[in-house]
Amino acid sequence: MARMIPDSGPRGTDSKGERDLYTIFKAELPDDYTVIHSLPWLSAAVKKVDPQAKPTGEIDFLIIHPEKGLLVLEVKSGEYGVKNNEFFHRHKLYSIDPVGQTRKNVHGIARWLGSNPLLRLRIGYGFVFPDSDFAGKPTTPGMYDTTSVPAQPLYVDHREMPNVTERVVALMDYWKTTLGNFDLGEARVARLIEFLTPEIDGRRGWASRILFDNKEWLQLTEEQSIVVMRVLKNQTSLVTGWPGTGKTLIVIETARRLASQKKKVLVVSFNNKLTEYVRTQLVDSKTCDVVTWHGLCGQARNVLGRTSEPGKEDEWYKLQCVHDLKDAIDQGRLSGYSALLVDESQALLPSWCETLSSWFHDKPKAFFCDETQVFPYERGNISLKDLSELLGVDPFPLTIIMRMPKAVTSILEEVVPPKLQHSTPRTLEHDTAVEMISADPCKEASQIRQNLIDSGVLPEDMVILIARFIPRQYVEYLIREQPRCETITKFRGLEAPIILILGAELLDTAELFSAYSRATSKCIAIYNAGSYSWSRQEAFRSRLISLPNHQAILQEEKYKLRIDNIVARSTERTTLNLASLNISWAESWKVWLIEADDDQSLAKMWIAYLAHKLPQPIFFWPKNSTTRFHYAKINSSFTEDVDSPDSYSAQSLVFYPCQKCVDLTPHTDIIKANCILCETEKGRTSYPDITIIDAIRIMDSLISGELDKDRIRELQPRLPLNIAAAASLFRAERNKKRSNALKVQLPTGRRLYLIAFIFAQVRIATSSPGAIMDVNFLADEIYGRFNGLASISSTDWRKIFANAMGTLYAKGYMRKISKGFYSPMEDEQTPVPRRYRSDGYGATSEGEDLEADDLINVEIEDSEDDHLEAIPECIVVHA
Repeated sequence: MARMIPDSGPRGTDSKGERDLYTIFKAELPDDYTVIHSLPWLSAAVKKVDPQAKPTGEIDFLIIHPEKGLLVLEVKSGEYGVKNNEFFHRHKLYSIDPVGQTRKNVHGIARWLGSNPLLRLRIGYGFVFPDSDFAGKPTTPGMYDTTSVPAQPLYVDHREMPNVTERVVALMDYWKTTLGNFDLGEARVARLIEFLTPEIDGRRGWASRILFDNKEWLQLTEEQSIVVMRVLKNQTSLVTGWPGTGKTLIVIETARRLASQKKKVLVVSFNNKLTEYVRTQLVDSKTCDVVTWHGLCGQARNVLGRTSEPGKEDEWYKLQCVHDLKDAIDQGRLSGYSALLVDESQALLPSWCETLSSWFHDKPKAFFCDETQVFPYERGNISLKDLSELLGVDPFPLTIIMRMPKAVTSILEEVVPPKLQHSTPRTLEHDTAVEMISADPCKEASQIRQNLIDSGVLPEDMVILIARFIPRQYVEYLIREQPRCETITKFRGLEAPIILILGAELLDTAELFSAYSRATSKCIAIYNAGSYSWSRQEAFRSRLISLPNHQAILQEEKYKLRIDNIVARSTERTTLNLASLNISWAESWKVWLIEADDDQSLAKMWIAYLAHKLPQPIFFWPKNSTTRFHYAKINSSFTEDVDSPDSYSAQSLVFYPCQKCVDLTPHTDIIKANCILCETEKGRTSYPDITIIDAIRIMDSLISGELDKDRIRELQPRLPLNIAAAASLFRAERNKKRSNALKVQLPTGRRLYLIAFIFAQVRIATSSPGAIMDVNFLADEIYGRFNGLASISSTDWRKIFANAMGTLYAKGYMRKISKGFYSPMEDEQTPVPRRYRSDGYGATSEGEDLEADDLINVEIEDSEDDHLEAIPECIVVHA
């Protein structure tokens, strides 16, 4: 069956002959034939054949074969006769010139294809008269080759229609020989078909949308030109407006017009990169000086011959800089300027604005500001109200937003309702503002950038914006892929066609407002589902999770980040089915995996025992955790009993791809992350001997109480103390009369104190209401029960146990009756302990997975210094 184009049937035609031939060709021609029906073409080259002809045409059928070549087939339905070398319709009595028409079509399509050197082809032609009978006679010279042996008619009439497919194939063979054509080959056929019938999506790509937006929305508008004239007319101006209203455009145009009047203009900004951009726009305006605030003050310091004292650079940036400028002005050491333009006024301090205003008190000056773009760490900046009072003029608001996509404007207005009604001529296009919650933000960012680049977007048209402090995974991604990247602080006032915000979850409302508003064509904000910040109130995040389905998306993405799910994707787990501990064997990793329930003290006791019992590494994490993944590393320098909770340390792990393991594996969470599976390769032996597993199962049965009571009494004296403590905790959870005391995290301390602390927790949790607890009696009872305490005297044990009870009393879980006697307090009277990290190092609130210590500073510490020196576009890490 031939490949038909179009494949849905013949293209709209009234010709019954064409419809019939379409069906015949589809059914009878072999698979290696391609038949294109109703192919239009456009070529001015046909004028060379017939100056009167139109440079367009349509071919009824174009038949293509990799060996036989191309054949143009013209179909003439209806009864035709031939007279005086002309074809005429027998009923409608009009004449036609099928040979001339077909030759024009062949010549036109050949020249059209010839624009591609690989498709310069010689093409044959033929005719089909399905309703006419020419009795096998020569019709016209152009339709019958008498020189061929045998003579070759180039037409198929009614009598040959039953064999039309064979005749078409014969025509293709005839033309291949006559024209001396070589085989086309499969590759050229594919290229030819793609050239003739290209598949074009038709949707506007981002590359073309960026070009359109740059031409349509980033030019000075008529309304903005009126503001320019207003500024030029007034002695003092204060222009305010949201991002995208054209403040910087107005600054640049005003400076140009002032310079054209031979006036010397000083343009001051705060941001180094914005200043550099304005400077490049005014490069032809020789009388314009464009500087940052600190650059201007630095010039003043230089002309005064002053230098900053070592170690006091911060003081100069914040305090002394303005004094140097004042002194240079007072001494007449700076150039004389005719006019002042200040962009980003909201980033300046009141004393700085006062100095500039005083300097130009009798000269034209204009200040431009946007109160929405003041970051929380910028303290003491001048307010719009104070700036208005200083200048003695009312602010002139810009309300037409041109630069930002309308979808971005809508989000910003929802989060930060404006004081004035804004308008925008841009059409609402929802795909210009994309907000996503992802379990793997770096992977999302990488794929988004690559897809945009593949679609024709230039890498320099995309900017990734980040916070000043970011986690290591973001730093590693930025170093690895080297995209164009800036911190939001440095990019204030600038713009880019596509803005990608990586780590949006780390930013506050003012930073996100500024970041979103930098886009001229598309803004993409990626929020990390695993961040602790979702529990904090912030306007952008609150809005995002309030949208339909987004709360579910957040939970779904968080679910992907859970340690147990990541482990499940990397290795199979075989559980031991213990009652008191969720422990399983990871076959491909050859390690033990422990998922600790809420009672982490119980897990800690177990791990202390197993770390010395099992020969393979042990990895553990709190249930449902997304980041707290640990390796129970034996402390080789520990001198006490090996089953002490302090005989191992919890080494933090993170997941990274390992080239050797060819998988996502646990790595040490240090500056240089190493695969822990590779580091422990020698120790990762096969599944342990069954006798070890049986011993563990016995301990579990004892802890859970499933072991026969006589057997428990037999084993109890010889139990390791941490297993005995674990058994007490497990039973207390089942028989507790109060809960809060059991939730208290194990403190730091020596082994026996920790054991005593657990026994004290258990007694408080299980004692009857109002019961009197005799500390010495309880200590002696425990001492006589376990042989492991024989290493110290009963008196010493009493002291340790009394110390543990005293700690819990001090925390508010007991009331003191008299010396050595306590009574438990009920839960409603006691504090609820804060949740603790599984490694025991410090408290954490619900959902908190990332601390400030986990973030890396990617900005120069003295941010004001950025306004004196150019900042590289690639990421520079300052750990």
